[in-house]
Amino acid sequence: MYNFIYQAILAALLSSFSLALFSPLVTLRQVSYMGEALSHIAFAGIALALLLELNLQLTTLIFVVIVALAISWLSQKHKLQEANTITIFLSVSMALGIILISLKKGYSFDLESYLFGNVLMVSPSEIYQLIVLALLDIFFISFFYKELFYLSYNAEMAKFYGVPVKLVNTIFMILLAANIVITLRAAGIILVSAQLILPAVTAFNLVKRLDYSILCSAFIAILAASGGFALSWWLDLPTGANIVLLEFVFYLISLLFMTRPKTA
Repeated sequence: MYNFIYQAILAALLSSFSLALFSPLVTLRQVSYMGEALSHIAFAGIALALLLELNLQLTTLIFVVIVALAISWLSQKHKLQEANTITIFLSVSMALGIILISLKKGYSFDLESYLFGNVLMVSPSEIYQLIVLALLDIFFISFFYKELFYLSYNAEMAKFYGVPVKLVNTIFMILLAANIVITLRAAGIILVSAQLILPAVTAFNLVKRLDYSILCSAFIAILAASGGFALSWWLDLPTGANIVLLEFVFYLISLLFMTRPKTA
């Protein structure tokens, strides 16, 4: 009877955990804007899948991965400012998505679910996808930790020490896109963006080492997901919004424990 509740709790925990693992890396590499952009770019992928009646998640994932790699390639190949390239693709993708949705006659698009997610609508197959995604994230970060460390703090030094920057960056972008697309159902576009930033900035207020910050970020996300789901159950409020608000509360609390530089 309560299977869907257990599924919803698991979806909230897994989606928050997966995004939190990438949160410190996204923050350190200063690509938080990329994470936000890709979550919005997914809109065009969703619209394309609906119009052509293709698999929604797979089509969206392929579309977002292609756009992410295109942004990275254009920025490096033509020496364009990455922020400008991201803004262009974000705007074009949103416009394309609106046009494609309008072409789908008789379809009523659930904008609220797209923006804020709905953990109660997550299916058992999507739970398995979230589990696989979390395992892939853990493996990637563990296996490429040294490379990610150098890449996050100094990309030029990473090249100097022989780090395969292009390979690691490509895998990073693909997994970032996968995290965004697969967690969309549970978290939604707006909340995915927040969950890619808040756990990391909170963790960095408490710890300084990258490995500790990843662990701390994951712990904060799990705590916020548990509390957010409990609040939604007791107060009948949206789960995703509760999670983000709790993460913001944790961020405010972390400011009290920040290490401040000593003054003379």
